[in-house]
Amino acid sequence: MYPRKPLPYSDQLARLKTHLRRARTDLRRKYEEFFEASKGRRDCPLEVQIKSRSVDHALSTVRLLETCVYEMKRQEAMFYAPFKPGDRIEVELVNGKGFDTYLVVEILPDKETKYQYDCVALTKNGSMYKRGGQVQFKPKISLTIRGSSAPLNAEGMWESEYLRRCAETSRLMSIQKGDLRLFEAHKTVLGESHYRRKDLLDPPPEDNVAKEERRLKLFIRTLM
Repeated sequence: MYPRKPLPYSDQLARLKTHLRRARTDLRRKYEEFFEASKGRRDCPLEVQIKSRSVDHALSTVRLLETCVYEMKRQEAMFYAPFKPGDRIEVELVNGKGFDTYLVVEILPDKETKYQYDCVALTKNGSMYKRGGQVQFKPKISLTIRGSSAPLNAEGMWESEYLRRCAETSRLMSIQKGDLRLFEAHKTVLGESHYRRKDLLDPPPEDNVAKEERRLKLFIRTLM
C-alpha cells in the first residue's frame, strides 16, 4: 500500500479529529444499545455479552484515536520547532541572566505558541542531570533560545543520538507509514485499554519486499 505521498500535517490532523468525533458518537450509541438490552428483568445473555464486547471495542478505538490525534499534534509541533529532540540549546533571559545549556528531550504541542521544548539541563562534563534539571520553554519575547555547541561526553552523545533517532522513527511511523506499532496499550484496573506512544523506539521494520530485494542482491553477489 505504501510508499504513498502523505497529506500535510494539518489535513491529517483534521481527518483524525473527524474520525474521532464519529467514533465518540458511535460509542455513545453502543452504550445506549447495551443499557437498553440489559435494563429489563429478563434479557438475552448472549446479546448482552455481544453488546458489551461491542462497547469495549468502540471504547478502545476512541482511546487509540485520541492518542493518534495527540501524536499528530506533536509531529506538527516538531515541524514548527527550529530545534529537534537531541539538539543542544542555550536559553538566556532578555536581561542577560539565567543563561544555561540544555538538551532538547521532547517537543510538546501548545495552543498558544504551536510548540514548546521539554529539556534537561546539561552538566559541565556534558551529561544530562540524573535528578532534576528538567524544564519546559515556550518561545516568547523574554527568552532568547539559540543553538549550542557545548561539548557532550560519551553518555551525553549517546542520549542525544538516541533522542534524535526516536524522533525520526516516530515521524516515519506516524506521518509516512501510519504504523500503529508506534503505540502500546496499557490496561487499567477496570480492564479499559489506554494507549500511549512507546518510549523506546527502534527503527521501523523494513517491508518484506525490501528484505527480499536485499537478500536477492546478496545472493547475486555470492554468485559473481
